[in-house]
Formats: sequence, C-alpha cells, structure tokens
Amino acid sequence: MRLTGNNPSVLLAFALAAPLIAYSQQPTSEQMQTLFRQGAESMHAGDAAAAEADFQKAIALDPSFAPAHLDLGLAQLKEGKLLDAIVSIKKSLALDPSSPGAHLFLGIAEYQSSHAADAINDLNTAIEEDPKNTQALTWLGIVEMNSGHPEAAVQPLDRAAALAPQDENILDYRVQAHLAVAKQSYTALYLVNPGSWRLHRLNAAIDAQAQDHTHAVEEYEQAIKLAPKQPELYEGLGWELRQLGHADQAARAFSEQLKLTPGNPIAMYNLGSAEVDSGEAHAAIPLLEEVVKIYGQPTSADYYLGRAMAAEGKDKEAAESFERATTLNGEMQRRALYELSQAYRRLGKTAEARSAVEKYEQLRRAADEASAKQVDDWRKLSAPNLQASDPGRQ
Repeated sequence: MRLTGNNPSVLLAFALAAPLIAYSQQPTSEQMQTLFRQGAESMHAGDAAAAEADFQKAIALDPSFAPAHLDLGLAQLKEGKLLDAIVSIKKSLALDPSSPGAHLFLGIAEYQSSHAADAINDLNTAIEEDPKNTQALTWLGIVEMNSGHPEAAVQPLDRAAALAPQDENILDYRVQAHLAVAKQSYTALYLVNPGSWRLHRLNAAIDAQAQDHTHAVEEYEQAIKLAPKQPELYEGLGWELRQLGHADQAARAFSEQLKLTPGNPIAMYNLGSAEVDSGEAHAAIPLLEEVVKIYGQPTSADYYLGRAMAAEGKDKEAAESFERATTLNGEMQRRALYELSQAYRRLGKTAEARSAVEKYEQLRRAADEASAKQVDDWRKLSAPNLQASDPGRQ
C-alpha cells in the first residue's frame, strides 16, 4: 500500500533542515569545531557532499567521536546514500547509545532502503526516547501505512496531530490512514457477508454525505428488507426522506422506529417533528410534550411543539414554546424568533412582535454575512487550483 498524498521526502527535507548537530559532547579541538561548523553550514546550504567531506575529516581526527558519525550519516541520508547512512548512524549508536535523533534517522534510512521492520523498531525507540517527537510519530505512521498496516498507522498519526494540529503534512497522512482503515473495514465486512444490511447502511451514509439523498433512501430501503427490526434504519430513512421534502413518508418511517423502541425520546421527537411538517399537528402535540418533559431544557422539540400549538390555534402555548426555543443557537433559534413574532402578532403583543422580528433580522444578517465570507474564502482558496486545472484561465 502506498500513500498518495504528500511525498515523505518533503518530511525528510524538513527534518534535515532542522539543527541536527545536537551532540552530547562538544568537539575537543579548534580544528574539530571548524569542521563541524563548516559541515553544518554546508548542510544548511544544501551541499550535503561538502558536509559529508567535512564530517569524514572530523572522524579521521577522532574516530571515537559519536556526533561525527551521526552527522556524517545525516549528510549521507540527504545524498541518498542509504546503506552508508545506516552504517554511519549505527556506528554513532554503538559509540553513544543516547545519540540524539539517531534512532529517528536510522529508521528513515532503513525505511527508504526497504527495511520496514527495522525502521518500525527504530522509530518506536525514537518515540520511547521522546514521546512528543512529531517527526518520529509521523514517520512511524508512514512506514506502517506503506507496509500495509493502516490500522497501526492511525495511533501515531493521531498523536502527532494532537501535538501539531496545524501541520498540513501530518493532517494529510492522518486522513489517508483513517480512510484506508475505513476502506479496509468495509472490504472485510463485504467478505464476511456480501449481502449484509450493514453494507447498505454504509452505502446510505456515503450517499447522504454526498447529498445524494435519493440513492441514500434506496440503500436504507434495501437494508430494511434485510433487517426489518433495526430501528436505526428507519431513523436514517426518515431523515433522508425529510431531506427530499417527503415529510409524510418520513413520519411513517419514524413511526416504525418508535414501534421498535417504545418510549425513546429521540424516536418521539423524530415522529412528532415530521408530523408537524406533514400537517398532522394534533397527533404531534402529545409526543412533543413528552419529549419536552423528558429533556427538561430547551431543545428543537420546543420549536416544533410551538408550531404544532400554533397550527391548533393555541397561540399562547405556542409563544411559550417558541420563547424556550429562542435560547437555542443557529438556524433553530432564528426560526423560533420568526415564529414567535407571528405568535405575538396574533396575540396583539405588537411591541414584543417587533422586538422578536428585529432580533431575527439581526441574526439572519449575521448568518448571511458569515455564509458569504465562507463562500468568498472558499473561492480564494480554490482559485489557484482552478487556474492550474484550466490553462484557458491563465
């Protein structure tokens, strides 16, 4: 298996650009110090061959000086002399088992020379030495992924992402690892039972995320044929039908969910809210009242109960429900404010109605501005990619 995102060589270049001459001993002579300084400058300038020559001279002066072997190995690694790099880094570890960063770079060299098992061992050692080393964690994830073990790659990449949440390379590899595990699990499920209702549910979830609600409904219906006693399937079907505007059909699906899970407040809310949308307010009221009682704090059920009460001509009760719903956030809060203004108007509370409308307009404008900014940001981010894919735009 091979990662398809950022090239691991990008991570190697970044790693080698860091100050890596972090030896536990200082050069003992002025000549050694000069060679190390020249080698570091050459590495920084991208001239790994010159750096290699300087570190070779340092080793000739003192063959027992571990940092010289380590930095020689890093120069050779950057040059692509992988086998030489492995020998040099191992020599550094033989002279000083605590050579800083040695196990990380030995693991990288071993991986790039197709010794994945050795690389995994050394990268794990590097992590034991420094549990917050994001480079070691990321490289371990890369090696595990490319060795066909995405499930083993997830944990180190999750840890690396927690330590460096803004690092695009880490996030990229982490996404790939999780997607590979999901695909692996999907394949395993298929092999266990190609006709499993769970496969249809997974397909429905994939379709729903792609906004393909019609096919999502079809997949849920296929799953229900295979497993008619699974309440979650009726819930998923109901919400997909609501996305398509089929509130009456959604209510029937939620009714089946409630039959399978009597007393379930989520199922009662699903059915009650769908009944409100389909014009069955009278049937919805007892369900939504029970949900409101169970939760004991404002939820979307208060909004739908308000609508049901308003549809039944009970504006006072409707206003009370909408008032509770205005303490919610987002779209539901804005809907509640608008409906509250209408209930106040019917009750003759002009000032309260005007205040609710003003608050609604204020929140709506803020939401529109936030949405417009999001679209504008997306366009700015997408413009370079669109131009690159369409030479005619240049």
